Amino acid sequence: MTTTGMMSIGALARRSGVLAETIRYYETEGLLPKPERSAGGYRLYDASDVERLSFIRHARDLGFKLDAVRQLLGLADRKVNTCDEVQELASAHLAEVRVKLADLRRMERVLSDLIRSCKGSTVPECLLLDALAAPRIKVAMPTRARRTDVDPAENPAAMRGSRSGRRVR
Repeated sequence: MTTTGMMSIGALARRSGVLAETIRYYETEGLLPKPERSAGGYRLYDASDVERLSFIRHARDLGFKLDAVRQLLGLADRKVNTCDEVQELASAHLAEVRVKLADLRRMERVLSDLIRSCKGSTVPECLLLDALAAPRIKVAMPTRARRTDVDPAENPAAMRGSRSGRRVR
């Protein structure tokens, strides 16, 4: 095993703009191959790992979920002759993005209306708080359930976990 041109996880993190903790996570998720190890047991990476992390980072910046990134990496690794499968994955993701945008526009309208309805009265007569407390507000909000939607009243521990950086499932 030669270590010429190899870099530590810290150097890889600096060159790729990805945190060392995230790099280790991507390794456990199988997005990055297990790295070589130095005689002292430290991880060693090369330029191909920088390129792969750049690919993953760009895909994640575009909102692709890890499973989709894994599929895209598989297609890139196979060096497929056509882009059909890549286009199919990207099109499916675009459809998800458009649904999210529609949900965000709907939320924006509801919030704008609520804020406009606020007359600056005292809290007991606040129309905005009344509207938020009313069950009918749920009708105007997005209807798709998401794993990340957590009602703090139902699961306060999950909210604490999400604020502390722990992963909420």
